[in-house]
Amino acid sequence: MQIRMIHNGRDRDSLLMPMDERTVDLMLQFSIQLVRVEPTTRLTEFRAWGTHGSGDGILHDGRERFNLDAWTDGEWVAFRDNFVRVLMRYWDGKFELAPNRAWYQARHAIGAASASKVTCSMSIGLVDAAGLANQRYFIVKPRETNFRSFALAERRLGLFTHRDLALDWNTRQTRLGRVRHSVGFLQTTILHEFGHTLGLQHVRGRGNTDAHYGITLDQRNDLMGMGDHATARLAQPWISQLRHHLIPAHAEAPVRFTARVVAPQLITYWDNDWVPPPTPVP
Repeated sequence: MQIRMIHNGRDRDSLLMPMDERTVDLMLQFSIQLVRVEPTTRLTEFRAWGTHGSGDGILHDGRERFNLDAWTDGEWVAFRDNFVRVLMRYWDGKFELAPNRAWYQARHAIGAASASKVTCSMSIGLVDAAGLANQRYFIVKPRETNFRSFALAERRLGLFTHRDLALDWNTRQTRLGRVRHSVGFLQTTILHEFGHTLGLQHVRGRGNTDAHYGITLDQRNDLMGMGDHATARLAQPWISQLRHHLIPAHAEAPVRFTARVVAPQLITYWDNDWVPPPTPVP
């Protein structure tokens, strides 16, 4: 097994670092340019997807029009600071990967390889120049609250609003067993959209219909549905990245990893139609 510690890519970099005899950490590293979009900014990067601004204070998104407000310097500094904090608090250290066989042996070490687990970490650095960025995120301040932010992973772009770092309620009819209830879900938009940057699709596959965000409670509660809950499926970006770091020798079987969530999680949904079970008759 050839082990490469460092990988540099267009959309992300990564570092594989031994922590101790039984633990190796894989860090996904992102350099992100946050672009401050003012009412006078000409926004052309998303024209092919039907979204653009001509610098007249109006953001066109398909047939919809959104009125843009200006940023204050204090608002922009706070957004930049909170952007990194919100993403890191959710994604960093969320998962752990267990191998199906022994694979790691330190350089010049004597003895058998170990079945070292892989911890999944993240690093996010903000850069000011587009040429230094893995991803470019444009941030607008629409007065209206119904603009739908989006990330374009294949273009390494995203278009978000100043509200996207906060939790927001979304209520949908949701299947619970054989019945449907009105359930409210809390989600932070930037966390969901960053999932797309990582390469994740919606919980029920590629697409933007209501069903792609889930049908059952477990599906809708997923971060890549309408909720905030992380499942082992969300660790796939780290598993996929390992192909750049672990190079099997000729005829050597590849190492396969199974993910699990190791960070604590909150319950972030509310069943509006829940009723307590009847009190049993004594």
